[in-house]
Amino acid sequence: MKINSQLTGLFLASLALGTNAFTSIAPKTGSSVALKASERQDPGPPPMDTQMPMQDRPAPAGPAGGLSRPPNMVDDLDSSELIAMDMFPIFPSLETVQGGGTVRTYKMPLWADKCQMLFTTDGRPMKAEANLWLGPLRVVHTMKIDMEDGAKTPYQSTITFKKFGQVLKVSTSDSLEFPMLAGVYVPNPERAKELHQNTIDVFDNATPEQKKRIQGGSTLGGGGAVRYWTIPPNVQSVQVIGWSKDVGKKSFKLKVEVLQGPNNIKQGFFLQCGGSTQPYHGVLQTPGPGSIIRITNQKFLEDGLIQIAIVPYEVTGEVPADIPSVEDLPNKFPTSRSNSWWDNK
Repeated sequence: MKINSQLTGLFLASLALGTNAFTSIAPKTGSSVALKASERQDPGPPPMDTQMPMQDRPAPAGPAGGLSRPPNMVDDLDSSELIAMDMFPIFPSLETVQGGGTVRTYKMPLWADKCQMLFTTDGRPMKAEANLWLGPLRVVHTMKIDMEDGAKTPYQSTITFKKFGQVLKVSTSDSLEFPMLAGVYVPNPERAKELHQNTIDVFDNATPEQKKRIQGGSTLGGGGAVRYWTIPPNVQSVQVIGWSKDVGKKSFKLKVEVLQGPNNIKQGFFLQCGGSTQPYHGVLQTPGPGSIIRITNQKFLEDGLIQIAIVPYEVTGEVPADIPSVEDLPNKFPTSRSNSWWDNK
């Protein structure tokens, strides 16, 4: 009787206040949509006036608390007046994707044309794959990831696609020992325009040392051109942009490797993306001295020409005076990686 009287009193109090005391508090709406595998409905574009202000984002490392993006990767690190845009949001939570070929799917909202991804681990190697599907048969983006330490070098990327409600499929390798943490984030239309303009600015302002053309070869037996970028020791991470808008507007297929020492491959990626309307913009971690990025074109000679821009993202301290030239290194670094995971996938 005492419990019933308390419930009755609570109900009468809720009527007097004009609210329902048993209604749960609605969750706060953010500037974008952090997708979960269980969410399948299109929530519609989020409100424009709730975009996350820059002061609420984490303070990145770099000179004066900012991210220095100098115009020349090696020589002109003095011009730190250019500050790189803080590209990636705060991921409030990451979803665990177990190993053994586990699959997660994320339905893109109908209004979305960009998607941002963060993949990491607790210190184990990471072997994963992400595919963007347009319908049941066509894959418009493919990213295969193979790295030694997913905690030290997490994978971050932004992909662009057409507004057709496409589906992102994320899967792990067949090894049960390699789970990972995944975050998928859809920026709202206003934020997506900022990200796209940032991609244009970084790509168009890259110097010849940063932006290079890579010609294709035969997809049957390799033969595509190989390009190298020497990363200064004070550059902790770099932006990688693949875009063919100025060299034929074709799709591309690349093998990207981050080396540290002779034939010591720390990170390996396979990227296959759309043409001039669908650039790839990712951030690769390059901690420690001696990092070299090697990119091999794996498309046909006839339509495989692509431009790749690699620009510093996080810069700390000053660049050393003596940096070894990459021109002396190709003979020490083989141009292919045999028996790699993405070749056998």
